[in-house]
Parts: sequence; C-alpha cells; structure tokens
Amino acid sequence: MKKIRVGLVGAGFVSHIHLDAYLHNREFFEVKAVCARHVENAERLSKKYGIPIVCKDMDELVSHPEVDVVDVCVPTSVHDEAILKAFENRKHVICEKPLTGYFGEDLSNIEKVGEVDKSLMFAQVKEKIKKLESKLKDSGVKFMYAENFVYAPPVSKAKRLLAEAKAPILELRAEESHSGSHAAYSRKWRSAGGGSLLRMGSHPVGAVLHLKHFEGKTLYGEPIRPKSVVAEIGYLTKTQRFQSEEKHYIASDWFDVEDWSCVIINFEDATKAVVFSNDISLGGVKNLVQINTSKGMIYCNITPNNTVMAYAPETRIWGNEYIAEKIETKAGWTFPFPDEDWIRGYPQEMRDFARTILEDKEPESGFDLAKETTLVIYAGYLSSQTGKRVVLNLG
Repeated sequence: MKKIRVGLVGAGFVSHIHLDAYLHNREFFEVKAVCARHVENAERLSKKYGIPIVCKDMDELVSHPEVDVVDVCVPTSVHDEAILKAFENRKHVICEKPLTGYFGEDLSNIEKVGEVDKSLMFAQVKEKIKKLESKLKDSGVKFMYAENFVYAPPVSKAKRLLAEAKAPILELRAEESHSGSHAAYSRKWRSAGGGSLLRMGSHPVGAVLHLKHFEGKTLYGEPIRPKSVVAEIGYLTKTQRFQSEEKHYIASDWFDVEDWSCVIINFEDATKAVVFSNDISLGGVKNLVQINTSKGMIYCNITPNNTVMAYAPETRIWGNEYIAEKIETKAGWTFPFPDEDWIRGYPQEMRDFARTILEDKEPESGFDLAKETTLVIYAGYLSSQTGKRVVLNLG
C-alpha cells in the first residue's frame, strides 16, 4: 500500500506528539518533510525522527511534490496562513487545535491585544472561518481537526455506552486545567489568540460539542448543535494576594491573556454543558469529561487516572523516569502513565485521519467541530465582556 506522505509545519512541543503518533501508524504514514520558522529547529527534528527533507519555509513544504498532507503544528496565529497555502496547493490538512483566532492583525499599534473589544474579535473570527470554509470547499481536499479528546479511549468507550443506552444527554461537564503553559507564545494574545479558554478550553469544548453531535446523529440522524453561550474569564494570578507571595508554583507571567475560564453552553435541545479551563491547577494536567444522561452517568478520567499508582518519599527516587505532564514533584503519591499519548487519543486520531484519506470518508473530528469550537470560545469571550448570553446563529 502506498503510504500517506506528511509534511510537518512546525517543530515545537506538539510536533513531537504528532510524530510519535505517526510512528504508531507507520503502516499508513511516512513523514517526508518538515519546516519551521527557525530552520535549525527543523533540522534538529529531522535528525531525531529521520525526516528526509528539511524545507526552507512553508511555501516550499506545502508545494513539495512528495507531500500529500500538511500537518499544521505551529502557534494559532500562523494557522490561517498554513491552511490556506495547503488548500491552494490541493494538499489535505491536519490542523492542531484551535482552528483560528483573533490576533490584532489590524491593530499593530496596540500592545495589549487582549483589551480589544470582544465584539470586534468575534466578528473577525467569524469572517476568517467563512473564508477558510469556502476555500476548503473549493479545494476538494480533506480537513482533519486534531482534537485528541474525541479519540481518547475513555471518550470512545463512553460513546459506545451512549449508543447502547439510547438515552439523551442532559448535561455535560468537562475540563482541562494545569499549572500553566511552558510555551512562550501563550503569554500574549497577539500570538496565542487568547488565554486558558482558547488554548486549553478548546479540548473540553470540542469534546462536549462532539458528544452532542454524536448523540444527535445516533438518536435523530443529525447533530445537536450549540445555541448560545454564557461565560466568565479571570486573571487570578494578577490578584494582590497572589502577587504578594514570595514563591509561585504556577505560571504567573501572563501579559494580556486570562488564566481562568468557565463556559456554559446551551444546546438547541435545551440541554447544557459546563466547561472549565485554567492555568492555576497544581498536580498535573486534568483532562476530564462527565456525562449525565437520563439513564446513567459516565466519568471519563483521561488524565489523571489510577491505572498505575506510585509512592516515593523523595523526588530523586524515580530518577529520570517519566511520570506525567506538568506535575511539580515526583515525591508522594503519583499516577505514572504507561502510555500517556495513547490514553489521550493521539495514535487513534492519526489512524482515523489515515482512513479519512485512504477511504475517502469524513473524519470523526473535522471542520464542523473546529468551526463550532472556535465560535463557542469567542462567543464566550464576548459574553464575559458584556455579562450577557451570546446567541451563535450557526444556521
């Protein structure tokens, strides 16, 4: 079988996760090329993973004859450019979350983009999405949205339970939280497009939207979509009490982005979802989904979970062995992951994308989910500014 040839745009943290997922699916994929803003980073990744072609820039990669699909693993502010160039060259696209955002492109004289009127942000994001959707239709290629929550084994099992129960989902609760991103771009709205709500909230928002899509298709033949949003965001590490502490165990150098958020999503069938995402949560990454149906309840503890539990009186005892992402210490009780990428759904995600291309099918996580996730989040930003419910009008 001819393998799908991948061109990787970006050489940062998520690029490594995607490359490991391709290795899990090596019978389908061959990573042929890589590019990055700093070519030395691309060369380093090429050497580590045996990628044969290092391109000088994005233009060279997306037009390369040995690339079938462009994997977009760059900061969100570069997504539009990479996606549109891939569409122009009739290349399939795998895009990391979130789809797009507002980065103050039209306001170069404003330093703190996060203070811009959120109604302007929401309007411009909607226009960006319309353009991307139109270009996607014209290109005739596949768009695959890399929302790994959709493919996480706990969520996949929950979907099988829901299909058997044939019970309506009345409420969803979901969260991604930890002690703060390590990425420099995340500190500023101009490069990140938002704070914890966009950067982390994309995962749990995408998960609850997907589950309502799944429920609707299973029970009624069409997805159940979000109708309106109410949200709050916060800047908790800017509070006086926090700032007065001598030592901080969580990230605190945010420039103009929020570090806390809560979103209530109202669906067209009058059900609800509540999503939390924050950068003030110690003890590692929390990836959680709770599903309340009329006939049962399901908890999806993606991370942490107690598949493996370990105790050590001192940090040094476990040495260099990996435990879990973003834990502050290896001392005490911890939850070491036998395969963290697997439990979070990355290899399964790439397998579905391979089938999407090879079998000419729609991915489980595609453009509609990417679009709705982004619109819900920016509606949340607008709601947090106005203190009012924001209606989505998805049509």
